[in-house]
Amino acid sequence: MSQQVTVDYQGISIQVQAQCDTAIHSLCAIDKTLDRIHRIADKLETVKVKEYEAYLKKSKETIQNQIEIFKATLDKYKEARAYSIDNHQPQYQEFLRFTEQVKKESADLTKLVNELTGSKLAVIDQMIDEGLLNAGQETLQNMLNKVRGVLNIDSNMIEKINQIEDVSLRELAYRELLKEENANLSFDNILSKAQDEYDILLGKKTKEVIEEYKEELKNNGLSTDSIENVTTIDEANKVVNDAITGEKVRKETLKIIIKAIKDRGFIVDTKKNLKIDRERNIVKLVALKASGQMAEFEIQLNGKFMYHFDEYEGHACKKDITPFLEDLKNIYDIDITHEEITWENPDKIQTQKYQYINKNKGTN
Repeated sequence: MSQQVTVDYQGISIQVQAQCDTAIHSLCAIDKTLDRIHRIADKLETVKVKEYEAYLKKSKETIQNQIEIFKATLDKYKEARAYSIDNHQPQYQEFLRFTEQVKKESADLTKLVNELTGSKLAVIDQMIDEGLLNAGQETLQNMLNKVRGVLNIDSNMIEKINQIEDVSLRELAYRELLKEENANLSFDNILSKAQDEYDILLGKKTKEVIEEYKEELKNNGLSTDSIENVTTIDEANKVVNDAITGEKVRKETLKIIIKAIKDRGFIVDTKKNLKIDRERNIVKLVALKASGQMAEFEIQLNGKFMYHFDEYEGHACKKDITPFLEDLKNIYDIDITHEEITWENPDKIQTQKYQYINKNKGTN
């Protein structure tokens, strides 16, 4: 028998673990900017330098705390799932509650990482490039002069600016407030002008950062096509993080398939029978049995994989397919959400392609 089936799958454990790994990696971007501040700032003891340093450390701590919360929920999800399987009577409400919770926290973590490591870091880097970080100390002194009555200023305006969370936008708002031509403007107008300056700084950095993202994709063995037409840092940051997470999921799925198929008595020679098709963005795997049966897989990047069992008499292949799919679900937490038979032939068919593959029988 020969059967080829394409399936949609959902592996919650490996998906959320990959997102967690991507979040942990994102902390490196914050550390990189912190390191730039330490190397370039004229005086590390200045208030402005410490302000930026505190902002970045807080961003890093926020992500780390969210990761820990997320890990704890993931552990509870795994416990609930294991209990359901072992007892064969799933406690559906408890299990489903943790399933939904882990999905939500995973999405929240991804959103947080994208928010704190995209354009906000890029603007800080550009402010460093233009010497605005050290110039911020002069801005602070001018603000103190205004507060002390040396210059006229509305204290309510300063209080509102102090509430701006983004440290760079807050600094730019201070700078706009100090300009004589802005003396009579409202807070909203000051904020709008500061946002314009923020966008200008961001625009100067965008091309450079997107090129860095392309290098990151290449370093992970991924195509840069996904961000070729992306024009903003935040969008590129999200696309790259999603792509890297997706690739981690695929790699882990491949490992799981190899383990599961070996348990069915197949031999997997990853040196000879594992191929990467970069044009189609898939990974191909061929596993063989000494008796001649073959299992072929294509693992895609979008939550799909194809399996093809060949060289079986009649419907004998179901003896390997059924327990293989059950192992994916019960042992490795991969649920098949949709299954579509591409083609099926109950007769043994031998093509030149499979004859060629069968020459490798017995390899290990």
